[in-house]
Amino acid sequence: MTTKHEQILNYIRDLPIDTKISVRRIARDLKVSDGTAYRAIKEAENQNLVRTVERVGTVRIEPYDYDQTKRLTIREIVRLTDCTVHGGERGLDGEITKFIIGAMQEEAVMTYLRPEALMIVGDREDIQRVALEHGMAVLITGGFQPSQANIDLANQKQIPIMSVAFDTYSTATVINKAMIERAIQQDIVLVEDIFIPFEKTFYLFTDSHVEDYRKLNEKTSHSRFPVVNKDHELQGIVTAKDLLGRDNQEIIESCMTGDPLVAKLSMSVVSVTHMMVWDGLELLPVVDDSNRLLGIVSRQDVLRTLEYKQHQVNRNSRLESMLEEKLECLDNSLENPRYRMLSDATMSNQLGTLSTGLLLGVIQLVVEHYFADVVQKTAIIESVNFLNLRLVQLNSTLEIHPRILTLGRRHAYVEVHVYHGQQLMAKATLTMQIPLDMKE
Repeated sequence: MTTKHEQILNYIRDLPIDTKISVRRIARDLKVSDGTAYRAIKEAENQNLVRTVERVGTVRIEPYDYDQTKRLTIREIVRLTDCTVHGGERGLDGEITKFIIGAMQEEAVMTYLRPEALMIVGDREDIQRVALEHGMAVLITGGFQPSQANIDLANQKQIPIMSVAFDTYSTATVINKAMIERAIQQDIVLVEDIFIPFEKTFYLFTDSHVEDYRKLNEKTSHSRFPVVNKDHELQGIVTAKDLLGRDNQEIIESCMTGDPLVAKLSMSVVSVTHMMVWDGLELLPVVDDSNRLLGIVSRQDVLRTLEYKQHQVNRNSRLESMLEEKLECLDNSLENPRYRMLSDATMSNQLGTLSTGLLLGVIQLVVEHYFADVVQKTAIIESVNFLNLRLVQLNSTLEIHPRILTLGRRHAYVEVHVYHGQQLMAKATLTMQIPLDMKE
């Protein structure tokens, strides 16, 4: 039997796009309380089913498919470039992982042909035909039209052949930007990438006994277990501390910690780490939108992931890559660490001086490098207090000096001074969260 909460969510999903909704209308139509309607609308907002628009109210919107944004399809390229599809429409949902500009002879292009690639080419029927024969979608630039023979081949192979009015450079630039954005999104690790699924999760029921916990603890050596009801909806967490002095026949529901913090599949690992460090948690249940248990994520899982990602140099498509290229380590000792950077025109603001935002980005990178290379700990920035003392002119050589003020097991306080010559240009104080080591 579905709950009132689920009934309201299903009601919202069935509404036409752009329909205006309100707490009172839902409460009246479905005969529920205003509080129940309000909570359901908030959950619908979290699921990207509705959005609150200023001076309009809450309206039904097209759901945002996160997984779709992590892969670039031919259909998305059609939307971005406003091109015309001449044939092979059935292949529009194919994924594109790279593109090739066919400005070469037919014999030379054979080396670069591969599936899941897009051939960007001008009025070259031979290159268009070869690309289609090898399973590649074709985008013709300059407003040229494909021949009927190539359109028939595209329909036969179910591979799109398209044309666009832009020149090759403009078209490639638009597509390259889209591919960079997808690459960045793929680099973000989510809970769904690392969590332990339900089938491999050990859990207890609300009507289980303390004796059941102790048997499960002896079998698995785990000390924390999620507690669910008969419908596998999460009810709480039970730990060894909760059961101190408890009798074996006591019901788990009377001992557990109710209303625990939870993770969703779409949450990033970094945000989950922040949550676990802040509240000192060893385990987080992973639930769906109906609060049904999908699995768990542990501190060991998130720390391993953070350490792995930290050692991966994969920032080629990000703003940080530009800043890292300008950053040079002069001294990575614990006592006197120093980094150097040259500010240039790419880092300027509207005043022609160094952008404050980019300077903050440099300070963040310096502190991250310092903790990873020198302190040898993973650290997450919690807060920053920044003081910009003087404007930094372009083509100025800056030295950045980080210094740890205090270093604890969970937090560290860092002071960073930015110098131009002997002159102090800016300073910052950062509070860092330190996830506990997996062995601690």
